[in-house]
Parts: sequence; structure tokens; C-alpha cells
Amino acid sequence: MYIQLISLHGLLRGENIEMGRDADTGGQVRYVVELAKHLAQFEEVEAVDLFTRRIRDKRVSSVYGEEIEELGPNCRIVRLPCGGGRYVRKERLWPYLDEFVDNMIAFTRRSGRRPAVVHGHYADAGYVACEVASVFDVPFVFTGHSLGKPKLDYLQEEGWTIEQANKELTIEHRIHVEQECLAAADLVITSTRHERDTQYGKYHRDANLRFEVIPPGTDLDRFFPYYEYDINANEISEECKQARIRMQQSLARFHFNPEKPLVLALCRPDRRKNIQALIKAYGESRELQAIANLAVFAGIRENIETMPDNERQVLTDMLLLMDRYDLYGKMAVPKQHDSEFEVPELYRLAASTRGIFVNSAFIELFGLTFIESSATGLPFVGTENGGPQDIIENCRSGIIVNVNEQEALTDAMITMLTDEERWSQASTDGVNLVRKHYSWETHCDHYLSCLKDVVSTPVKTPSVVGRSAPGARLAEVDALLMTDIDNTLIGDDDAMHRLLALLKENRARIGFGVASGRALELVEEILQKHDITELDVIVSSVGSEIYYGRDYVPDKGWASRLRHKWYPDRIRAALDELPFIHQQPEDHTQREFKLSYDLDETIPSDEALPRIHEVLDRTKSAYSLIFSHGTFVDILPHRASKGKAIRYLSDKWNIPLDQIATAGDSGNDHDMLTGRTAAIVVGNHDQEISKLRDSSHRVYFADAHFAQGIIEGLDHYGLIAQPIEATA
Repeated sequence: MYIQLISLHGLLRGENIEMGRDADTGGQVRYVVELAKHLAQFEEVEAVDLFTRRIRDKRVSSVYGEEIEELGPNCRIVRLPCGGGRYVRKERLWPYLDEFVDNMIAFTRRSGRRPAVVHGHYADAGYVACEVASVFDVPFVFTGHSLGKPKLDYLQEEGWTIEQANKELTIEHRIHVEQECLAAADLVITSTRHERDTQYGKYHRDANLRFEVIPPGTDLDRFFPYYEYDINANEISEECKQARIRMQQSLARFHFNPEKPLVLALCRPDRRKNIQALIKAYGESRELQAIANLAVFAGIRENIETMPDNERQVLTDMLLLMDRYDLYGKMAVPKQHDSEFEVPELYRLAASTRGIFVNSAFIELFGLTFIESSATGLPFVGTENGGPQDIIENCRSGIIVNVNEQEALTDAMITMLTDEERWSQASTDGVNLVRKHYSWETHCDHYLSCLKDVVSTPVKTPSVVGRSAPGARLAEVDALLMTDIDNTLIGDDDAMHRLLALLKENRARIGFGVASGRALELVEEILQKHDITELDVIVSSVGSEIYYGRDYVPDKGWASRLRHKWYPDRIRAALDELPFIHQQPEDHTQREFKLSYDLDETIPSDEALPRIHEVLDRTKSAYSLIFSHGTFVDILPHRASKGKAIRYLSDKWNIPLDQIATAGDSGNDHDMLTGRTAAIVVGNHDQEISKLRDSSHRVYFADAHFAQGIIEGLDHYGLIAQPIEATA
């Protein structure tokens, strides 16, 4: 199986993962990287590609700008452009996801491999995965991780309004996409039963939708037991030992008595992590302060004042609580730690002092830190809300409580710190049972077993969206014919029928499409009138719209591309100032990406057009102006034209330009007849296109007229297996 995983936001790289850097670099970042690495080690897996966004931003590592990063044999991170190069939070990426879809399809086509499944992580990647899976007609697997509906419930409890949540987090759009993912998914993978039953329970779900609870694995090479330092220290890497010294020195800066047991907390500075409950419990318990030191590693920071509001407030509250309870010398709040070596050493340092790990979050969907601490032999105390219920049942390596009850939290910490027998049993159980229930081998065995099931059954995605996958045909063909309609495809019915028969004979390898200045509705009228039914793609409205098949499924990636610096309202307002140009009627001519006007015949075009350009330039909109027939003025986005649309299709579907035949008869077809395409000018062409005879472009001038000229051109370029001769 060739498996495609998608995780769009966050900073993904194979080494020194920046967990805790911000809200988008939580445990899911390491999870998808480790999943990719371990899946690739199984014999039944041909390759694993982990797709993410390419980031070129001086504020982050240059590694995130590399297109390909090898993670191991048959495993790599693939970074594709999406929404520019600047690193932004995930909520800002929604308008650019169709761009990522297109780039992923194009990359997949160029690689020459068809995925067995496409697996999206989080709602944004779920959207992309659903689109890509439908194109290649393969199963779509979804893992939501953190879902929008529970998040909105929490935010409203905190006093947020729907309007505020939409403005900051685009929350309703996210929820809508999550609901669509559940409607389209062939398989949903969750980490815990709580996530499956409670989190997803807030959504509408088909009774037959398959859910599988597959807990993430743990890197047992990194999270080895604390006692290895006493038993087998010579086998421990220098990186681990150096990280241990760094963390000891970091903690020593804060603690008067560093030999005390350590109460360790590791989390992002987020209100939902409820760090203040732990500090308050510790600060109000003289017994806890006498027994143990406290260390809170709350993300990575340099200057609290420059951090986002939520994180700045949480960190400020931490320091105020530390001051209120006078915890100087007892509480550590280090600014830096890395996830690769220093986090595992923190767990082991705490375990070697017979300390505990505490996670007082209001809810943990899974609780990866509980697993990591248990694997090193460090017992935990934590929230009973969410995934830790499964961890307690499987590993028996700690105590879970209602973290909203301070007395319960305090008593649990004191019990685990003072009951030596219970500590030892929890420590031993954690080491042994994590290896049984939460290894990557166990996870991947279960995961691949599920994938084999969904791969062997018909996919759900196309039927849910009510159509066959758009572009699935173009993903399979080797060549493509794109032709103008008037006086090229039509004009000679017999020749047209010969061409359509020829295309049908060669359908397995040649796609067929039309490119027209007409709006889609008018193109559809022509197709119906001439009974043209087998059509793969339509480029309409002078190249500003692309549709697939006779269901006319729009290419959202093309639309997303055209929106760049396109300001139609400014253009309309600017042209309203000119008395000699008038907007055409709304019916079919005015489109999202095409504004059509009539020019008064009383003013010469060589006077009018410079004035129009002068006005349009002031709008700072990237536009193209097409003037035709001495009176029609079309304003399009700069990126729109029939020729540019065809080059876009070439790139998206990996059909070489020299294998795309473009056929036309007039100056309106000029830009799709120039370049590297197999251009065909039919014998009945307008005089204005004759100048292409002397150009350096690859253009064949046919002797035959109309569709017979197209057949002649296809034969000339060798794009048809057996040309159909014209009848007498």
C-alpha cells in the first residue's frame, strides 16, 4: 500500500520537533511523524508520504521550506505551497485549501503512484484528504483529533459569543467541514472510547460509519525507564546524558532543595490545561510543599509580553500565583525545553526522585503525556475527563480525579508521593503495560488491518457527494484535446460525429474538453443541441471557470487561484466613472471572475482603452482586459484565460503540454494556441490567426475545415491510434 497522510498546520520535521512552540504544535505533530515512520517499516506498505504546508519564513527553521524531507526508507515529508510562505495559525488557512488540493493532486500524478488511502488529520486536512481521495477514487480516512463542537461549547462557557468564535477561529466553518468529513469518510480513527462516544457524539453520524479506537504508540527508544541509568548507563546515548544535565541545571536554578521528589507538569500555556489548579493546590498545601518541589514546563517562551493573548494571560497568572503563595525556591518555571531529548529526561529525573507527573487539564482527548511518563516509570495524577480513563484501565499507572475539586487533586498527589508501595506498583505497571498497549507496533498492526478492510470494499466518498469523482478520468489519461466550439468543433455535423467517434475509440488514453468564451449555461445549450455527452472538462467564460464532466463539478482550486488580488467591487466602481462604457446585462455575462461591458461605438477604441486601463490601474487589482469585435470589453483576473486554464490543467493532472492538443479558428483562441501545446488551427480559420504561421510556436495549420481539421491535427501530432478518414 502507498499511504498518504496529511497534516497541514503546525511545524512538521523529522528531528527536534518543536512541540509546545504554539497552539498548532501539540502532540498531534509528533504523532503523525511517528505514525509515518513506523508504518513505512511494515512489509505490506510500499511507501508513506506525510503531506504538509511548505513554509518559507525567517521566523522559523529553513527546514520547513524544503519540499522533500526523507524520514527513512520509503517514508518522507512532502511540503507543498499553500497560501504563501508565511507561517500562520491554522484558522487562517481555510481560504487556501483548494490550492493545496490541486498541488497534492499534481504531485501525486507526477509521482506515478496511486494512493491506497488518503488520511487527513484535523478538519483542514480532512477537507483536503476528502477531495484528493475522491479524485483518485480511493478510501478517505479521517482523524479529527480536536473537534470544533466541543471547543465551541467550552468557549461559550468561558463567555465567548458565536461571532467572536467565528472571527477568531472560524469555528462554524470548521464544524461544517468536520460534519462533511464524517459524511464522506470510509473510516474514522480515534484515540480513545471517550473521543469516539462523547466528542464525535455531538455530530450527526451514519449508523454504519466505521469508527476504530487505535491509541497512538509511544517511542519506547526515547521513553525508556528511569532505572536504565543505574543498570545500563553505558548504553545510553550522550545526547540523553547531556539533556539530563541541562535539565538538572535548569531546575537547580529554582529549587532550594533539589533532592526532594519532583511534581512535574508539562503542557502548553492554554487555559484549558488548567495549570492554575495545580499551582493553587500545591500553594495551599504545606504538606505538599514539605514533601516535594514543583516544576511547570508550560510551552516555550522568550518574552511573555510578545505572546498571543491566551498564552500571555496563562503565563502571567502562573507567575502571579507563584508570587501569591511565595513559592520561590519550591517552584520552577523554566522557559525552554526540547521535546526530542529533554522531555524524556524530565520524566526520568522526576521518577528517579520518586516524584509524580501531574496533568490537571479540564479534559484530555487522549493524554499522550500520561503514556510517556508511564513508559519511563513515572506515575501520574491527572484529570478523569477523557482519554485517561482508557490509560488507567490499560496501564494502572496513576490516579485520575475530578480536577475541579482541589481537595481530591491534593489528596491524590500526596497519596502517590507518600505511599511507597503504591508508587512502586504504578511505576512497574506503567513500564510493562505501556509496552503492551501503546507501542507503535501494536498501533500499526491494528491500523493496517483496518486499512486492508476499507481498501477491499467500495469507497464511500464519491457516492456521498452525489457524483463520480471529478477529474478521476483526467488522472488516468495520457493526452487531452481542448477545442474551441464555434467554427471549430461545430460547423460540420458529419465531421463532428467522426471526431466524437474517434475520441470514443481512444477514450482510455485521450481526454476531451472544450474551451469557450461563453458562460457555462450557454456552453451547456450547445452541448445539448449537438448531443455531445462524453466530455471530461469545460473551460468557460474566457478561461475564468473550469468544470468537470456533464455534472459540471467546479474546479475550486482554479477559483481559489483566481481570487488572488481580484477586487471586482473596486473595478465596477471605477468603471462607473466612465460614460462611454456600460455593464452588460447580468444574464450569463457577469460572473464571479468575469465582468463584461459594452463600449460605445461613438468613441474610438484606441482612445477608450488607455483611459479604461488608467482607471483600472488605480484599483490595484491584478486584471486582464480582453477587447473583441470592436465593442466587447471583458475584465478578468490576471491569472485567467483559456490558455492559462489549460496550462493549469496540465500541471494539476500531470498531462504534459505537448500531449495536450488545442484547437481553434480565431484570435480569441490565440493564447491557447501558443506555447508548447500541440496547437491545431482548422482550415476555415480567420485571417487574424494566420500570423501564427510565421511564429516560433508549435502550430499545425490543417487543410480540412471544422472538426475534420481537428482530426487532421491529431493525426499530425500522433495523438490518435487510428485516424478516421473523412468520408466522400
